[in-house]
Amino acid sequence: MRRLVVAALLVLGGCVSSQAPVGPALTPVTHADFSHDTLALTWQPGFCATGGGCLTGQPHNHLIGLHGLWASEPHALEAQAVPVQQWWMKGCDIYDHDDAPPKLQPATENALASVVPHLKHPLHVHEYTKHARCFGYDADKFFVTSMILRDRFASSAYGQWLAQHSGFQVKKDDLLSMFVQLTGVREERALQFQCEPDHEGRVVLTQFWFTLDPKKLSVFPGNGAYLSSPQAQDNCPATFMMPGWPLPGAAVPVNVSQ
Repeated sequence: MRRLVVAALLVLGGCVSSQAPVGPALTPVTHADFSHDTLALTWQPGFCATGGGCLTGQPHNHLIGLHGLWASEPHALEAQAVPVQQWWMKGCDIYDHDDAPPKLQPATENALASVVPHLKHPLHVHEYTKHARCFGYDADKFFVTSMILRDRFASSAYGQWLAQHSGFQVKKDDLLSMFVQLTGVREERALQFQCEPDHEGRVVLTQFWFTLDPKKLSVFPGNGAYLSSPQAQDNCPATFMMPGWPLPGAAVPVNVSQ
């Protein structure tokens, strides 16, 4: 995965090595009057075990995957009394509707295939058309930046600690206290969790939502990148499962009816 992201950066004209990673940054061309970004990362085994599940062929090489990078509601929409829930639901469609898939370099597409959940309708198309196109972000840079953030979190001390708890039932308070201990982050709701019932009826972890300063993405996952989330969106109970991938040869529940 690291090599694929590096290749994507080189295609974009960057100069990068695994020893000196490029600092991720995004500059919106339009609608730049927003306060924070939400970086949504998936706990892949949980995400793929809920709802419609993931497609056959879903890679099992990562526990932590990428969902998206979402700008908060622009202040101009707030001034028009557009409810934040409408922004969450429609995103860029509030301005205009355009479902045209982004045109990506092959290296970017290959890297995305390794880390995003494989769904019936390609997730990266939805993420770009809803959360990125109205800000004028270059599609390749948007996704490469998002993947660098994912890579950095997965390889961080906290990401490695989470990996060690794959397959176990955990307490949310323990996950939050370890997050504070390993990062020093104390902003309220800087990290929130998402859970859902899996196909066996267990409540499992599916996502991590981080509230980030758009001007300090390069600091993530270190202290200084985070902001306090204005909304409480954590829906996980006090105790839940952090499932792991099944052993090779085990049956994987698949439902592509979504």
